Amino acid sequence: MWFWLQIVHVPVITLEKEKLVDTNGAGDAFVGGFLSQLVAGKDVQECCRAGNFAAHVVIQRSGCTFPEKPTGFTWA
Repeated sequence: MWFWLQIVHVPVITLEKEKLVDTNGAGDAFVGGFLSQLVAGKDVQECCRAGNFAAHVVIQRSGCTFPEKPTGFTWA
């Protein structure tokens, strides 16, 4: 059984080191963002973009928390 894979480059959102607060939960946040778009039928690139955004938000806060209404992301 053969599977054809396509490699996709998805750039991360840069963050100044002074804004980095806590990396706990960054991976979980990425997975949550990724899966939220996967179940919505989005392509892998959009799933990664949402995951990157979720992780980007979480690492700027203490603990694994997410603001009620984050800004800076436009849904495709």
